[in-house]
Amino acid sequence: MKENNQLNVKKLFNSAFQNQKKKNFKIAISQYKKLIDINPNLALVYYNLGLIYEQLEETEVAKKNYKKSVKVDPLFFHSYNNLGILFQKQGEKEKAIDNFKKVIEINSRYINAYNNLGLVYSSLGHYKEAVNSFIKTLELEKNNSLAKKSLIYLLTYYSTINNHPLIIANNNLKQITKKFIFEDLLKIKNLSYILKESYKIMKNYDHNFENLEFIETQSYRRNSLDLNCIRHHEVFNNSNIIAKFCFNCFKIQIEPSNVIDLIKLFFVFDRLELSKNNQRKCMVELREEVSGLYKGIIYCSNVEEAKNILEDITPLLNLNLKYKVSIKRGCSEFYKSFSNFNIVDKKDINFMNYPKKWEKIEQKIKIKKNYNTIKINNTVSGMSISDFLVINQWLNYAKEIGDQSYKQIGFETFNSQYISEKMINQIEFRKKEFMY
Repeated sequence: MKENNQLNVKKLFNSAFQNQKKKNFKIAISQYKKLIDINPNLALVYYNLGLIYEQLEETEVAKKNYKKSVKVDPLFFHSYNNLGILFQKQGEKEKAIDNFKKVIEINSRYINAYNNLGLVYSSLGHYKEAVNSFIKTLELEKNNSLAKKSLIYLLTYYSTINNHPLIIANNNLKQITKKFIFEDLLKIKNLSYILKESYKIMKNYDHNFENLEFIETQSYRRNSLDLNCIRHHEVFNNSNIIAKFCFNCFKIQIEPSNVIDLIKLFFVFDRLELSKNNQRKCMVELREEVSGLYKGIIYCSNVEEAKNILEDITPLLNLNLKYKVSIKRGCSEFYKSFSNFNIVDKKDINFMNYPKKWEKIEQKIKIKKNYNTIKINNTVSGMSISDFLVINQWLNYAKEIGDQSYKQIGFETFNSQYISEKMINQIEFRKKEFMY
């Protein structure tokens, strides 16, 4: 009789699990609840219910089931990990940390917990702890892509001493640029030297750069403001409205004439010291239907600030750069997506109005989802690994569009599959644009 009961439980669990996989959630939930009626001490059942309710975006119910899971089985670390993720999403970061630490207490080799812990620490600005978490992941799994990418990103704006090869390589890169005074950094022969020496350091670290996947085409130099770009783009893409923040934001847009001037602009940005409410970046623009080959952007809180900063930095830009410059709204490119948009005056920097009905939509989004962001302290100067990888992407991009200035650098670039794939639908347009 007991054997038959166990067989029925196993059959019912397998059926529930298959329905869960097929996203027949209503049936799966009903079956899992029947299992709990039979035996209320099945940790895996509560865990699976938690997974389902997460997918249904019923976060509180998901949390309750994960908590029941670890109550039944205190060593069921997967539930602690998922609880940590949910607390992190809700902005309860200390609770998230506690849960990830609990996972590690139970299973010290569970890689996901170290990565998750690193991400929470990063978002709190606890960079030392974040670095240690990612390094622990890499000790357990040498080529873990998330840990590597996160560590490379952190090292852009956090300087630390550690015997990990990535950190050693990063610190060696930074030392190269310190040999030059600012004006000399903008001379082509010195740029060429810096990149060639950087290439040697990176080759010494790892002959196969594919292991250093860093697909960004933007190199950031940030002060201590978080602009929450992920959230703003999600608002735009999912709700077809422009985030209100973008209407309060202005940008100084610098457009270098070629890839060499873009690299020079990176070094200008590297040495800039601006107030805390600015974020600067150099980039190649790979989004479709957005004009311009290369851009450098400084974000400002109002137009007066933008004008004052532009006045201050113009002498630096004029040292050895060819460029165009303008002051625009932070959302200036978005209006093209709205055929019936209320355009006040295309020639004026205040050419867009924020409709009141959008405010209600945005408020709902804000309530529904808490966005985790990394708060950036002042960036450490000097070229980092992420900078080197991004500059390599720029040089590959230049090759793709026919910008021959890259040859002046004269250093061996490694192939950028990402650039090639991203450019496949735009390459002819970019080539024509460059010719003009």
